[in-house]
Amino acid sequence: MQTINISTPSENLIVSENGNQPQQSSSELEKLLTANMSLAVWLIFLGIGGGLLARYYIRIGYLPEMEWNAALVYLFVCSVWGSVIGLVLTISLYLPGVIWSEIIVFETPLDNHLTYLAEHDDSSGKRSMRKEPCIRSIMRYLGIPFLVVLLASHLCLRFSKPEIQPIGFYWVFAVLILVRTFFYMRGEFRRRLVSECPETLRRQIFRYSIWFTISVLLNQIAMYVIYILADRTSRLGNFIILTGICTAGVWLSTNVVAVRHRYYPRQALVAALVMAVLLLFWVDRYSDLSMKLMNRYGVGEGKEVIVVVNEKGSKTLEDLGFTKGTWRLEKVNILSKMGDHYFLKLGAHSFTLPKSEVESIHRYDPDATTR
Repeated sequence: MQTINISTPSENLIVSENGNQPQQSSSELEKLLTANMSLAVWLIFLGIGGGLLARYYIRIGYLPEMEWNAALVYLFVCSVWGSVIGLVLTISLYLPGVIWSEIIVFETPLDNHLTYLAEHDDSSGKRSMRKEPCIRSIMRYLGIPFLVVLLASHLCLRFSKPEIQPIGFYWVFAVLILVRTFFYMRGEFRRRLVSECPETLRRQIFRYSIWFTISVLLNQIAMYVIYILADRTSRLGNFIILTGICTAGVWLSTNVVAVRHRYYPRQALVAALVMAVLLLFWVDRYSDLSMKLMNRYGVGEGKEVIVVVNEKGSKTLEDLGFTKGTWRLEKVNILSKMGDHYFLKLGAHSFTLPKSEVESIHRYDPDATTR
């Protein structure tokens, strides 16, 4: 005899017509992440910050020994920078695709332009018709203009010096690019849409165009923040390489999120996270992002200090090959403060020095003038 199990709202079950046990509509992992969303977001940001910190220590070739109290300090650093970089990457890699998916791609006036009807098997096993995003059309009508604008915006970063106070040349060019983007997309939507209500159509076209422009603005903000945090890429060759890598990565991630977000949001999020990891690796390789972030805490190459040691420290320096009676070291880079030792770099030599043997550290400013 056929049995029917009736689902209740609290149990999130589906109807079973063959006598089998009811199936849960969501996995245990999904429930756990939903219930602890803030914790999951923090862990993602912590992972990004921890990855940057690990990348920094790979660059200096040093793995310090540390206690739990020191680990808490660096955990805080990882959380801060992970949150900053994580939010910037979210703005760049994820939000533009979500905007396209929710506001442009599946809109009714754009039927048969960016979507098509296709059969789909729902959770109950029934076949039905639903809108499917057309990858080719999205890449052609939205992706190509987006790619051109991204490339132009990224190249304009070379003009980011604040020559025009307080906004700088970059934002002058960025605003011009945004205005041109808006009018171009408005013209493209007008050529492809036909409606019996011209006034309603004009309002919809304005809506699509302005949100597409906002997706470009989000990327301009994100790339500018990353560029400033990396203290700008001085070498033109590295800048050109990064321009190509970052533009391609953002463009690919945005298209993937736009296509997958409506029906498979977790897949879209995972794709954005994977691309974020890849972009961070290449950005740090060609722009020293991790080094520049640590510089803001007075650690790393480029932050020179004067180190004064005690008697025991002088003996240690003598054992390391320094002149006997050396009490003071100038133009020293502190590469790591983690643990019981400083990891120092002086010229081409890198060495550790116990913190107990250091009397004082004075920040060295080569641009400062003495009177």
